[in-house]
Amino acid sequence: MGLSVNYSQGFSYLTMYANRSWANMYTSLNRLASGLRINSAADGPAQLVISEQLRTQIGTLSQEIENTSNTMNKYNTASSTLSELRSQLTELRTLAVGAANEGGNDDASQAAYDATAGYVADTYNRIISTADYNGSNLVDGTEGSVTSVDQLTGIDLSSAEAAEASIIVIDEAIAAVDTASVEVGATQKNELESQIASLRVTRQNLIAAESQIRDTDYLAEYSSYVQASIQMSATISMMAHTKQNAAMILGIFK
Repeated sequence: MGLSVNYSQGFSYLTMYANRSWANMYTSLNRLASGLRINSAADGPAQLVISEQLRTQIGTLSQEIENTSNTMNKYNTASSTLSELRSQLTELRTLAVGAANEGGNDDASQAAYDATAGYVADTYNRIISTADYNGSNLVDGTEGSVTSVDQLTGIDLSSAEAAEASIIVIDEAIAAVDTASVEVGATQKNELESQIASLRVTRQNLIAAESQIRDTDYLAEYSSYVQASIQMSATISMMAHTKQNAAMILGIFK
């Protein structure tokens, strides 16, 4: 009777140990397959909560980076628009200087200067009124625009005297466009680019922290798996020998 009780107790202990070894093997395999050390609350309730909070912050930062990148694209488009406006003004000033050559132009040449200047001025004004990004005008000063540039009026190259006056107007427009370009560029560099860089560094740090909490250490986990596997094999062998020895002893007593 005592032999039977001792055998039952020993076999129950080995069975429990085998179940524990199997559970450890299963946990290690699950972590190795998923790449995550924390797969459920049972693996670490506090760590799981911290990990999820970090993931929320990472997601928020990613969206902020995307929003800022979209704003950067808007400013890049505005900068390109201002460069085109500056090019139009350069061409217009060249025409005005040519038209201001008193005594050097005949009527046909003067009229050609005036007509060409009208075309360039119309193009300049059209760019201001139509340049947009995602439905928002870029440079006309309305709500949602990046900067404000006035349309060009009073350009007249029909005579040398009118051309001289137009040069003053053109120079004022050039100064305004240059100022707007500086403001847009400064915002891009000092605010938006700096903000994106800061957000990216913060996000990278949070990703690293979340990875430390949740990701699998493959070397350590594989070592745990091998250890549990060895323990499992040893336990099964002991169970087999225990059962065999018990049967032999019972046979002797019989």
